[in-house]
Amino acid sequence: MALAWETHANAEPQGKPTRRVLSAWLALAVGVAFGAAIVSAENAEIGAGLLIVAGLAVAVIVLRRTVTPDSRVTAAERTHRAFFDHAIEGIFRTTHDGRYLDANPALARIYGYENPAALIAGLTNIAGQLYIDPRRRGEFQALMQDHDEVTDFVSQIRRRDGAIIWISENARAVRDWQGRLVFYEGTVEDVTARMQADEDLRHALSEAEEASRTKTAFLAAMSHELKTPLNSVLGFSEILKTEMLGPIGKPAYREYAENIHNSGKRLLAVINNILDVTRLQAGAITLDARVLAVRDLAEEAIAQARAECGDGRDVTLDIPALPPIDADWTRLKQALANLLSNAFKFTPPGGAISIRARMLDGGGLSIAIEDEGIGMEQDQIEAALEPFHQLDRSLSRRFEGTGLGLSIAKSLVELHGGALAIHSAPGEGTIVTVSLPPGRVLAKNAAA
Repeated sequence: MALAWETHANAEPQGKPTRRVLSAWLALAVGVAFGAAIVSAENAEIGAGLLIVAGLAVAVIVLRRTVTPDSRVTAAERTHRAFFDHAIEGIFRTTHDGRYLDANPALARIYGYENPAALIAGLTNIAGQLYIDPRRRGEFQALMQDHDEVTDFVSQIRRRDGAIIWISENARAVRDWQGRLVFYEGTVEDVTARMQADEDLRHALSEAEEASRTKTAFLAAMSHELKTPLNSVLGFSEILKTEMLGPIGKPAYREYAENIHNSGKRLLAVINNILDVTRLQAGAITLDARVLAVRDLAEEAIAQARAECGDGRDVTLDIPALPPIDADWTRLKQALANLLSNAFKFTPPGGAISIRARMLDGGGLSIAIEDEGIGMEQDQIEAALEPFHQLDRSLSRRFEGTGLGLSIAKSLVELHGGALAIHSAPGEGTIVTVSLPPGRVLAKNAAA
């Protein structure tokens, strides 16, 4: 940045005749006098005229060279000085050792001085007087030494009134023709508001993360506490409904015991889902991968979904001979069982449900679960993938559930490096596709 605000040292005071101007008039007078003297001589008319013209020419040249350039320079200086004085950003020039050579009014205002002269007189040690951390001046100088410029050099400084603010500096090193440092020059901007906004955002994010950790810890602790008495309920209701210790006597009691047991199983499933969500959000679930056959995995997932939903309808399997996969049996089966449970829940009696598996271009593998259920709108699909989100929130809703099945399935598939996609439309059913990456698909000759 070239800042042209200093006054020329060689400029002479305006309003007084300069030596150059007086010399020009003297040359003119000498020329005229000499020419007039020759005019009085015999046969010298031509010579006199030439001498007079020469004297006038000399005077014009001297006047042109001495007056016009000075006028142009003065106008340029006024323009640059006006820009310097009225700039919004602070502008400065400093020495290498930390003294201000020049500053504009904006910089004086930023630093809390009445005017630039007061700033230059009062701020003579930038490292010690300006920066809160005096090492910042050394870092500034090191950057200048290496790059000859700094950009967005943000530091805390102390104003003259003691207030602490943040500034951002953009500057460059000015060197002479031999490469020696002459001074630093640049601009300063008060960025206190920006830094405060960033700090507020960081604080808000920190509070949100802490709230999330607290929620996760609370859900995990409460889930464990609930499971302890629930196991007793399930165990004793199992004894009653099976009449393990002898006949109950009244069939109604056996039916009640069975209802207690089934309700306890549903509650246990909810608790386990909450535990899974908290562990997934905390990154506490790790995979125990082993070699799996896709058909065996699908059949086990169907059996688990039937047991959880109490739905014994058939599920069509369309799984050709496929290479085995390297995956966590429990977690991937859980993901498929959750998807099948939704298919059972939202598909009316007589509606078809199927599982289809195929190799993908590039070596990956897909497992698609298709149903002829009620379907969803596109915005409902996005909402259904969020934890604890139920599409029907009314007290009279037709379908029970915590809204965790799809979210858990998606997270477990992504834990395998895969992806879960949903295609659906109201009244046209739903297709949920689980895609596994090529790294999860083993060679065709690997043992299943």
